[in-house]
Amino acid sequence: MNRPEDLPRFTFAERVVHWLVGVTFVVLLLTGLAFSYPSLFWLTAILGGGPAARALHPWIGVLFSAGIAAMFVLWVRDMGLGAEDRRWLRAISHYARHDRANVPPTGKYNGGQKLFFWTQSVLGVLFLVSGVPLWVPGELGRGLLSAARLLHFVAALGGGLFLILHVYLGTVAYPGTARGMLYGTVTRAWARLHHPRWAEEDVAVAEDTER
Repeated sequence: MNRPEDLPRFTFAERVVHWLVGVTFVVLLLTGLAFSYPSLFWLTAILGGGPAARALHPWIGVLFSAGIAAMFVLWVRDMGLGAEDRRWLRAISHYARHDRANVPPTGKYNGGQKLFFWTQSVLGVLFLVSGVPLWVPGELGRGLLSAARLLHFVAALGGGLFLILHVYLGTVAYPGTARGMLYGTVTRAWARLHHPRWAEEDVAVAEDTER
């Protein structure tokens, strides 16, 4: 699927970490829903049934947390929010309407993607902080255990909503976006449309290398 004229966007390591976080979160979300709602208990079948799901859920949570930590290390350097990002966020309604003329040009990541990164990082911490006590409930009093369950549920709800938004934006709303995480490259047309400054910089670097 990659062509010589395409622009490299994500490394193999970045894609592996992204899919590790995505797949483990979906499994955790589905099994968590199964534990919370008896009518959805059939979802535990994805891990071999109720007992297996209860045993594996926290260990998959460890994998998810490791993925979040790796993702933070890989991308944090590019995720600082500056004046350019604030201008982009003020124009987000234009971006949502595909009104490109009124959207400030961005680099490799726009303000929305950077906010998503930081929100995801915070949710990852909340999952860990609330999930560890639930793994060893006998070590907590009833009040702290109830607080941990509530925090875990709220974090899961927020994470689930962000997952839906993330998938929608990467597929339906802005076709061609998911290609970067599938193959590691994007078309130059997509890059110029969504991240024009990054596209110009990447092309300039490639031309200098060729010389």
